[in-house]
Amino acid sequence: MAALPQSGRAFVKSVLSGDTVIIRGKPVSGPPSEKVLSLSNLSAPRLGSASQPDKEEPFAYESREFLRQLLVGKEVAYKVEYTTSTNQRDFGVLLVQHPVNGETNVNRILVKEGWVKVRSAEGKRTATEEQEQLVGLEAEAQAQKMGIWQEQPTQKTVRYDVKDDARAFLEKYKGQAIPAVMEQVRDGSTFRVALALPDGIRQYITLMLSGLKAPTYRKGVPNVEDLVEEYSEESKYFVESRLLQRDIKVILEGLSSNDNFVGSIQFPLGNIAEALLAEGLAKVIDWNITLVTGGPQKYRAAEQRAKDRKLRIWKNWVGKAKVGGPEPEFDGIVTRVISGDTLLVESVATKKERRIQLASIRAPKGPEKKEHAAKDASVKDYGYDFEAREFLRSRYIGKQVHVVIDYVKPAEGQYEERECATVTQGQKNLAEVLVGRGLADIIRHRKDDDNRSSQYDQLLVALDRAQTAQKGIHSAKEAPLLRISDASANFGKAKQFFPFLQRAGNVAGVVDYVSSGSRFRIYVPSQNCTLTLVLAGIRAPRAGRPGEKSEPFGPEALNFVSKLAMQRDIQFSVENQDKVGGFIGTLYLTLNDHRKNVAVMLLEEGLASVHDYSASQSPNALAMYEAEKKAKERKKGMWQNWSPESEMPAEEQKVDESKPLATKDVVVSQIEGGGRMFVQVLGSDLERLEALMAKFSLHHQTASSGSFAPRSGEYCAGQFTADDQWYRARVKKVNPDKTYQVIYIDYGNSETISASRIRPLDPSFSTTALTPQAVEAKLAYLKCPELDQDYGEECYEYIRDATEGRTLHAKVLGKVPGTVAPQALNVVLYDKKSSAEEGSINERLVRDGFGTVEKFYIKKLAAEQKVDKAALWAAQQKPKASKTVLERLVDAQEDAKKSRANMWRYGDFTEDDE
Repeated sequence: MAALPQSGRAFVKSVLSGDTVIIRGKPVSGPPSEKVLSLSNLSAPRLGSASQPDKEEPFAYESREFLRQLLVGKEVAYKVEYTTSTNQRDFGVLLVQHPVNGETNVNRILVKEGWVKVRSAEGKRTATEEQEQLVGLEAEAQAQKMGIWQEQPTQKTVRYDVKDDARAFLEKYKGQAIPAVMEQVRDGSTFRVALALPDGIRQYITLMLSGLKAPTYRKGVPNVEDLVEEYSEESKYFVESRLLQRDIKVILEGLSSNDNFVGSIQFPLGNIAEALLAEGLAKVIDWNITLVTGGPQKYRAAEQRAKDRKLRIWKNWVGKAKVGGPEPEFDGIVTRVISGDTLLVESVATKKERRIQLASIRAPKGPEKKEHAAKDASVKDYGYDFEAREFLRSRYIGKQVHVVIDYVKPAEGQYEERECATVTQGQKNLAEVLVGRGLADIIRHRKDDDNRSSQYDQLLVALDRAQTAQKGIHSAKEAPLLRISDASANFGKAKQFFPFLQRAGNVAGVVDYVSSGSRFRIYVPSQNCTLTLVLAGIRAPRAGRPGEKSEPFGPEALNFVSKLAMQRDIQFSVENQDKVGGFIGTLYLTLNDHRKNVAVMLLEEGLASVHDYSASQSPNALAMYEAEKKAKERKKGMWQNWSPESEMPAEEQKVDESKPLATKDVVVSQIEGGGRMFVQVLGSDLERLEALMAKFSLHHQTASSGSFAPRSGEYCAGQFTADDQWYRARVKKVNPDKTYQVIYIDYGNSETISASRIRPLDPSFSTTALTPQAVEAKLAYLKCPELDQDYGEECYEYIRDATEGRTLHAKVLGKVPGTVAPQALNVVLYDKKSSAEEGSINERLVRDGFGTVEKFYIKKLAAEQKVDKAALWAAQQKPKASKTVLERLVDAQEDAKKSRANMWRYGDFTEDDE
């Protein structure tokens, strides 16, 4: 490799300091020649080093940074003016192309910007014209306090190693895109980088690219033998020419065995790791490929392209015969463990699920039938077969694995064609681990049979190790016997388990199978049983069996919960049981360290609807209705065609007002904004409430809270702040500060109370003893302003004055969506003392200008009358007393408009909404 001449053109490889650079020529059949060149007549502040960190002078880093950003990677003209005799150091001048001024003298730029000092003429040497010009530029920079001539900088911290624990440093910055400068390229995949951390900290670390390894280049390292592998110089130059001293971003992803950091590099011009693999200058390594941000698929694809083209390190590579269809090697997610040697794996690339049998191994069989075997058909016996399957399930379900199809076993008899593969996670071969634990045996292939595992030798070693240690199936002891009963075999069997499961609260289990979006088969280890769990409070559409038609969104619901829950560790609670042996309850999953209610998740995705009756008996009712509301608003799943108008209750649109659903005597116990309220229905239940509250008060004179932390939606006892008395309540929300938003279910009022004012609800006072007496209601047909809107408080006061302390008749026209009760009553309220001419409280509220009739009903009534002109004439001539509630409300609104009552004082404000 010829040395660079004393003048010519070259590229700036790197900047060592504010006055010294490394330049290189153009590559000719290999890495190019280089030269270290110091800028003549100049002196920049000295940088520190790992051995002498305190020697760094002020502005040294800033001086170097200025020159780095000006020159690195650019073509320059250079000329060596002289070489020192002591250390053969070249001094010269650089010219760089300026977009406006043409070629510009770099030496002068540095002096003018104040980032270097001008050396004085040595001894008796007379200053040259160039030196005099540089001195003049230096004087100008000093006068303007530029660069190093400015006031002393704030002291910055430079760290040359991670003094703290490397693991702690990794956890602090893991996954973040940290600005950095590539300072040194040791080989194609190992670098020295300077991280720019917050607070001005400059942290140097050794970084190894995750997911790949370039050929080793080790030359000139003290006390270490040189090692220069084939293509290592090309790999090193490949990275240097693109990244050395460039601004990059580093994502820390892990640690190597010697505590060097492993990570990825972000660079605007592309992914350097992917480029190295595609050019045959590096290999994918399995031990940390899963750490790669964004996944390993692109890396493996790039490596495969290099193999196919036989580039560089792959020049002698010979591909195996293609097996396993279009994707003989792929990364995938384990979606189900069928047995101790068979898995379902979903390809990350194609999203298709494939049945994979572990190559060259055989799972254990179940125990042989014996005389003492269980006689009950609902009880099944298992041995090492269950242990092998559970081993795979507990460790690999939902995890990413790498699958290499070794051979395809053709269909034979009752067996379908099977893809047999080596499945690995990181460096672990699943088949090898099973064999080593004595949970699988090896298939003895014939010598001429090439259809075997690509790691068959390792399997043989693992088998020898298991046999020597007498593990699992090789043990001299009798095989274990696990007897699992089916708790849902019939109603009688379920009834035996029901009391325990109901009292147990949350029970740990494993989802063994998903039948539909709301029906699961669960294995319960603590009880050695399986059971069917049906999700309470929701209805999920049914997915048809093969040959059957599915309900809309049934397959989507099944697929959604299958991906979430299939063979996952879960918790569940039982609230009831059905008539065929199934249990009704709630299923919980832990996702990202947060416990999730599967029923609520289905509702949020629009893949289920709330079942009012069962939801009303569930402690999670509030969360369910909120989730369904969100799905409707976002038009997800089955609600894709939903609109607020379609939410109008069908009962109300069809109701014959002469035959209301019910007429009840009520008292209003709580008034909310927007025309909403809570009423208590007069009768025997309200009398029972008084007796119940008397006992309730006595009970809480001696009861203690203990440790009680209710969930959202759970019933409890709450101490009302206004009178310090205890009432039945339900938790609406658990706040971060451990306070609770509760609603008092017999009266309808809400408040936020501390944990000290909340207790468990004794079963003798539960909602089964007496249903909640506060019934949510809304004034039918009306749109009333909320409390924070114009006339909201006046509307509230009007309703309070009209209802407070009075017995009212409530004409129930149907139900409307509610927030606490499953569905609120849609009511027309009448004061017993009011005349027929005065009408309902609804009508009076509208006539006095504190509420309006919903436009939907006005349009509906107008449309009916337009269709029948006779009906229109009759409605106009009809006496007031014989008109329907809606007709009277519309007339009342017209009266309010004409008299400009309250909300109408400035005219018809509803015209703006058209």
